[in-house]
Amino acid sequence: MAGLALGSAIAARLSLRRVRPLRVYAGLESIVAVFGCTLVFGLPLLGEWLRPIFQALWHHQELLNILRFSTSFLVLLFPTTAMGLTLPVLLEDPFLHRRRFGCVIAAFYGFNTLGGVAGALLGEGYLMRRFGLPGTGLTAACLSFAAAGIAWLFAGTEPTGTQATRLQFSLSKQTPWKLLLVSLGTGALFLGLEVIWFRFMRLYVASSSTAFCTMLAVVLAGIGLGGLAASAIPTATPRKIMPLLLLLVAMGTLLSYVFFPVPILQGDSKAFHIESWPEIARLSFALMFPVAFLSGILLPIIVSGVQDELKNRMNSTGLTILFNTVGAAVGPILACFVLLPWLGFQSSLILSAIAYAALALLTCDKQTWSLRRPGGIALILLGLCFLLLLTLFPYRRNETHFENARRPFEADQSVLQKKIEGSADTFQVLRRDLFGEPYYYRLVTNAYSMSGTHPRSQRYMRLFAYLPLALRPQSENALLLCYGVGVTADAFTHDPRLKHLDIVDTSKEVFDLAGSYTGFEYSNPLRDSRVRTFVQDARFFLQAIPERYDVITGEPPPLKIAGTVNLYTQQFFELMHNRLKDGGIATFWLPISELTTNESKAILRAFHNVFANASVWATCDLEWIMMGSKGPLHRPDQALVWEFWSEATMRYDLARIGIESPEQMSGLFVMDSDEIDRITDGVEPLSDFYPKRLSDAHPDLKAAYQFGHHYFETRRALRRFLSSSFIKESWPVEWQKSLDLFFLVREMRFRSEMSGSNWLDDLDLYLRHSQLRAPVLSVQNSDEFRLALAAKFSERSHSVPAEASPDLIAGALARRDFPAAIQLLETEKDRGFSNINDFFLLTYLYCLNGNVEKAEALASAGAGSIQKDWFVDWLWGELQAQFGFHPPG
Repeated sequence: MAGLALGSAIAARLSLRRVRPLRVYAGLESIVAVFGCTLVFGLPLLGEWLRPIFQALWHHQELLNILRFSTSFLVLLFPTTAMGLTLPVLLEDPFLHRRRFGCVIAAFYGFNTLGGVAGALLGEGYLMRRFGLPGTGLTAACLSFAAAGIAWLFAGTEPTGTQATRLQFSLSKQTPWKLLLVSLGTGALFLGLEVIWFRFMRLYVASSSTAFCTMLAVVLAGIGLGGLAASAIPTATPRKIMPLLLLLVAMGTLLSYVFFPVPILQGDSKAFHIESWPEIARLSFALMFPVAFLSGILLPIIVSGVQDELKNRMNSTGLTILFNTVGAAVGPILACFVLLPWLGFQSSLILSAIAYAALALLTCDKQTWSLRRPGGIALILLGLCFLLLLTLFPYRRNETHFENARRPFEADQSVLQKKIEGSADTFQVLRRDLFGEPYYYRLVTNAYSMSGTHPRSQRYMRLFAYLPLALRPQSENALLLCYGVGVTADAFTHDPRLKHLDIVDTSKEVFDLAGSYTGFEYSNPLRDSRVRTFVQDARFFLQAIPERYDVITGEPPPLKIAGTVNLYTQQFFELMHNRLKDGGIATFWLPISELTTNESKAILRAFHNVFANASVWATCDLEWIMMGSKGPLHRPDQALVWEFWSEATMRYDLARIGIESPEQMSGLFVMDSDEIDRITDGVEPLSDFYPKRLSDAHPDLKAAYQFGHHYFETRRALRRFLSSSFIKESWPVEWQKSLDLFFLVREMRFRSEMSGSNWLDDLDLYLRHSQLRAPVLSVQNSDEFRLALAAKFSERSHSVPAEASPDLIAGALARRDFPAAIQLLETEKDRGFSNINDFFLLTYLYCLNGNVEKAEALASAGAGSIQKDWFVDWLWGELQAQFGFHPPG
């Protein structure tokens, strides 16, 4: 916007002597083509060239930020300045002097903006997918050259009009300051509204590049069609209808929000995470199009009014657009950093509407309000309608939208803990209580569950830290990219040998919310003296920080969120690699359930292209972890490994997520670099230049399950582990023994969580052939976090609470205290079994504990109420074969 403003400023003072404006236009389009295309290819190189300077200024953040802003400003200044000159110069051509200026500026403005619609849709919908960033940049450059060529062909050899004087106006009392201030205000308000609208829409639609493109296209279409509509307005009318238009914009801003067609909540948890572009276009049209259309009419009218005063077409257009683009540069900044964080999106909309009404008053004079004129009557009526609308406005409507955004995530009885409208996102923290204590939290960002502390999620989040720390126990410093809800950071702070932990996140609000996650066994890792936080872009941080790390890991947002793709490209992994110490380890999230198989392979290829010894690890789900090191990863010192596993807090924390012994780490293995090479043969890596290799396509969960199951199947997994050169060279020898059980347990838990299984058959194997706790708890739909809360709740009660009994039974089974489990189940029997599975479990435990007679008596007593099915037949057969049990009847 600053570049466009500068171009308009030059046009405001420029005169063209003996040069056909069309030829100047052709030159300007050529400059846009050359420099715009150069930026596409040159910006990555510029970052590399400036890295030594960034690192030298790292400890002078103010100077670093000034340098970063100045560099970005300067590299974009030349092409955008040329863009800002194009329209004013084109309007100065003598060929257009034969036509009414108001009609010409409106038509050119309208068609130019509609061209922007076509460019946005063509670029996002086809060119980026087909040709990537280089091909899209070259296509845009070719189109600019084509426009330049056409202009040059039509220009002829000599200008056909009179020569212009060097300066057509001066900023004096004759300058139409009111109109210029209106141009400034409308530019600031409309671009600010775009930010506010997009924020509001993200409560319902996916934050994807396709969604942003669709919303932008609707806004530009409204402006373009409004410009074309303005070309039909008679010459004498524009100045008269300007106050009316501004009041209509003010009312449209409020009415389009009030009558926004709220989508109907569907049954699934992603009902308001709308990804369909026709639906996004429909919602955008209802919210944004009316105001965009009226705004498209306004600017040509303002330019016509200024031209009536200054006469010169190029100067008047340049001056008006100068003020408009200056406002457009300031508006989003005010909306993003002032209005939204301080007032919220709804109050910001209301304030914008009031500001439009104030601009309407600014353009009025005494005659405008005359009741003898139809325009005066219309203006008064519109003003009264606007005041009435402000009076009747539903000021609590925003709470409805916040509730809609979080409602799918309240199905588990979570409740709102805290809400923040930040500078970039809307955050809602939900808390799920259990036995009167917080069980887990969920961070809902806009309309998406961005992160959470659910025990299932904590398994892989904590392994981001523990996996590299176990293999490099001498680590002294670590870097965490993206904070989320602090689970990974908390895992790092459990290691007493770690001296420094740096955490980077783009959102200040994410750090502000860290204190909201409280309760039994919750801690805020940001209070640890070893932790430093940075509100910074992760890519720039890796470019600018001079420090190197033992461990770098990331807890990034979901991959299909706009902008996240650049945290998964080969170029980003290279930045991570460069900031590691020799032998340092990087881990990163690979959620294959959110990706197509080809997308997973593209990310694996990108990671392996950077980390030659890349490997993949996972617990028992589709939340995989990529791991690589800078240089060879040497086998850790045995004494340090022993110290690592002897640390009580870490061992307890690992046990909570199901890693109960060092050998169980081996059971996390999925594949090494050789297997990655095999499955990604011929696959192109995800790259900054080809971001659409990560598409908006919905993942095929069945294909993801099949892909995952192939690597979790016990015999194959064990064979890959034992034959892996990485394991032979780098894995502790003590962790390579008696692994069959761990791989089998992982496969069984995977099948159970993904597709279901015979729960009692699984439980029998866990109880009789292992000493593991986590699988037993999982079969009983419990976990160490639930169990701790249930035990605490039970301690406060005089008797065993019925609601805590299932978890206490699971806990007794996990410690193989069968009499205690039987006693708890007998208490449930006396109360009346609320779950038929408890009946089957008690029957099984009687047999397992040597009380077959009790099992037979229980089975006989309940025979009449048991519905015969395959499970009952299986159970009676198993108990008969294993324990001599006699089925009832």
